[in-house]
Amino acid sequence: MLGRRGRLPEWAITGCSVTVLMLAWVIATEGGFVDDLFMPSPASLWSGFMDLLVDGYKSRTIWEHAGLSLERVLAGFVTGAIAGTAVGLAMGYNRVVEACLSPFVEFLRPLPQLAYLVLLVVWFGIGETAQIILLFLTAFPVSAIAAMDGVKSVSRQRIQVARSLGASDWQIFRFVIFPSALPEIFTGARLAIGVVYATLIAAEIIAGSTGLGWVILDAGRFLRSDYVFVGILAIGLMGLILDYMLVAIEQRVVHWAGKY
Repeated sequence: MLGRRGRLPEWAITGCSVTVLMLAWVIATEGGFVDDLFMPSPASLWSGFMDLLVDGYKSRTIWEHAGLSLERVLAGFVTGAIAGTAVGLAMGYNRVVEACLSPFVEFLRPLPQLAYLVLLVVWFGIGETAQIILLFLTAFPVSAIAAMDGVKSVSRQRIQVARSLGASDWQIFRFVIFPSALPEIFTGARLAIGVVYATLIAAEIIAGSTGLGWVILDAGRFLRSDYVFVGILAIGLMGLILDYMLVAIEQRVVHWAGKY
C-alpha cells in the first residue's frame, strides 16, 4: 500500500480525506449537532434524491433538469471556447489584431456576468437564447486570454529555427506556434468551464424555469434543503466529470507537454 519511500499513494490520501469528511457529516447530522434544515443527513439526502428521481420536481425528473443544464453549459462553453481561442491566437500572432480586439476582451474578462444578464434578458427574453449567450460571453474572454498568452510564450528560438529551415508563416503557425500554445489553451478551457458552471446558476435563476440552478433556488424557497443539496452535488459532479474529460483530452493531445 505504501508508495516510494514509505509514503501513502495519492489515491489512498484522497480516500482517507473523503472518508473523514463523510464520517464528520454522519456524526454531525445523525448525532443531532446540526439541524436537518441546515444540513440534511445522508438518509434524508438519499430520500430527497429518490423523490427527484421518481417523482421529479415541477413535472421534470432530476435527470431532465441536469440534462438541460448540461446542454446549456456545453452550448455556451464550446462555442465560447472555440471563438475565444481563435481570437486569442490571432491576437497573439498579430499585433494589429491585438490592438483592435484586446480592449474589448479585457473589458469583458473582469466584468461580472450578472451585470449584463439583465440586458440580455431585455434583448432576447427569458429562455434558452439569453442563457447560452451569457455562458458564451463567460467562456470567450477566458479562452481568448489563455490562447494569446500561449502564443506569446512560444520560444523565439523555435520560430527562428523553423524559419531558417524555409518554413512559411503558415507552416510556422501550424507546426510550431499552435502546438506550443496548446497547453495554455487547455488550461484556459479548464478555467472557462469552471467559470461557466458558476455562471449557470445565475443564468437559470434569472432567465430560466428549468435546470439544476433553478431547482436549487426554487427548492430553497420552500426550505427543501435536501433538494438543494442534491442539486449542488449534481452540479459539482457534472463539473468534475467535464474537467476530467478535458484533462484526458489534454493528456491525449498534448502528451509531450513538459517533456521538452
